Amino acid sequence: MAGFPEVLIQDAGVRTAFIAEDHKSTPTYDYIIVGGGTSGAVLASRLSEDPTVSVLVLEKGQVADTWTTRVPLLSANPTSKNFLGVKWMSVPQKHAGDRTLQILRGEVLGGCSRINGALYTRGTPGDYNRWEELGNVGWAYKDLESYFIKSESTQSHPASSLRGKTGPWNNRKAVDPYTVTSYINQALVRAGFHHVQDFNDPTAPAACTGLLDVVVDSSSYRHSTYRAFLPPELARERRSHLKVCTRAIVSRVQLDQSAGSVRATGVFFQSMDANYASQEYFARARKEVILCAGALVSPQILMLSGLGPKDHLLENGIGVVQDIPAVGSHLQDHLAMPIEFTTPISDSLQYLLSNPLRAILEFLKYIFLGIGALSHAFQYSSTFFPSRLLRDDLTIDQEDVRNFDTSIPDNRPDIEYMHIPIDCVGIQAPGKGAYTFLVTLIRPKSEGTIRLVSTDPRTPPAVDLGYLTSPDDFAPLRAGVRLALRVAKDVRKQGYMFDNLFVPEADSDEEIDMFIRKNLISCFHFTSTCRMGAQTHGDRPSVVDGELKVHGVQGLRVCDASVFPQIVGSHTMAPSVVVAEKCADMIKADHKG
Repeated sequence: MAGFPEVLIQDAGVRTAFIAEDHKSTPTYDYIIVGGGTSGAVLASRLSEDPTVSVLVLEKGQVADTWTTRVPLLSANPTSKNFLGVKWMSVPQKHAGDRTLQILRGEVLGGCSRINGALYTRGTPGDYNRWEELGNVGWAYKDLESYFIKSESTQSHPASSLRGKTGPWNNRKAVDPYTVTSYINQALVRAGFHHVQDFNDPTAPAACTGLLDVVVDSSSYRHSTYRAFLPPELARERRSHLKVCTRAIVSRVQLDQSAGSVRATGVFFQSMDANYASQEYFARARKEVILCAGALVSPQILMLSGLGPKDHLLENGIGVVQDIPAVGSHLQDHLAMPIEFTTPISDSLQYLLSNPLRAILEFLKYIFLGIGALSHAFQYSSTFFPSRLLRDDLTIDQEDVRNFDTSIPDNRPDIEYMHIPIDCVGIQAPGKGAYTFLVTLIRPKSEGTIRLVSTDPRTPPAVDLGYLTSPDDFAPLRAGVRLALRVAKDVRKQGYMFDNLFVPEADSDEEIDMFIRKNLISCFHFTSTCRMGAQTHGDRPSVVDGELKVHGVQGLRVCDASVFPQIVGSHTMAPSVVVAEKCADMIKADHKG
């Protein structure tokens, strides 16, 4: 089969040294999309549906479409030599023991959808209703549900008005092979949790547990947004008007100022090959430039272009085009706390590493039947709950059923248990397996920042995750840890070997808080650094408006998780796809006719 039709960097733009000499030869496109990641691949696909428009995608990473990158478990392994992610480190976290924490980014066509847990979770209706409460008209759940339905093709759930069957993006319900899961489910039900068949049903209660949907296709391959929305066959079919240039890093957006207005008219970019770093290229945009570089890099590009906090730009010697304080501010992420227990090694992913024959068996099951451990990433199920509903005996208060209606923003869960059947902290007990409750704060109040450390676009920005800067984040995490210990105790009472492996030494608030500060990790769900809102200054400063247009700049939008007004209480891949779906419709409407 023919490969992906990539465009060479010298064909995507013109050397800046020659622009003045031959202005007319500058490659010009209707739309330039910066970043072909989770959102960018979707946007490129939707905009290029119209054969009369031209689209250029500039992607920092490569295509890298190999067999191992399609296998869900193998592609999600950050220790693999073939892992497509890029590892950064945060700045020291003042409230988390001054630790620097690992950050993962998906620098590849399809972005993080190529390397993540492959989980399809929409979040609760209340997540988006909260966006509307914050002043973002058109972003409530009722406005977005049709986009969730449009993009997906669920293979497991029955046809309904809530789930899509005809979209390009496949998902199916996970199949959990682990014995321990049934014991944990019984313990959770006894604690007052509802077992649900579909987490993405908007009527699912606030405190619930169940199997997740995973983005896997009929061949049991990871169905990233690259494979779903921008596969090689589609790119070849549209190659006359859709150009995808990989290994290209954008240094800044060209902003033309005239008569008090500012317009984005193109982008400057370079090859990721350091040998050619001195050669800069330029491509012109007739209509719009859209940044889809993710919550860590989209604000970096804006700041390099002169859009951002005035004082910070001046400190870095960058001329201020627009003072937009929220650029790179208000970074949010899901904070995770691993709590671990031992299992029989046969009831854990650890058996793949400890028994070569079992690994071969799993390989054969996947090759010939498309089933088994390799057909999923590393997580099969989750548990969600609002910590405020936990009673003193660590059971869910069910007296008022109104508390379970997640269309009401105040009822949204703030804790998720990611159930992971392997050790996540590197303390595997010899001869035993491990099971991790990744106790995750999904509604953090803490915020961090993205700030420049150099005007070189190759230099990663300083990422301050801002973990635990709000003391309010400790209470729900504490509750999550205590409930995990209660569930484990119940599992042991049922007769299953589930000994403590990595838990706090005592039950006091002080001991649990110390454990949290010492062991907190990132879920890599970065959002809100170019957040949506009505104004650049004031009580709630923002970067883009409800149409994702950068305030005060014509022809420039941002379309990725950075625009989330507030982080959602779910894995962020499906919401990022919906942002791109809605953005595509808004762009088409603006330029219709």
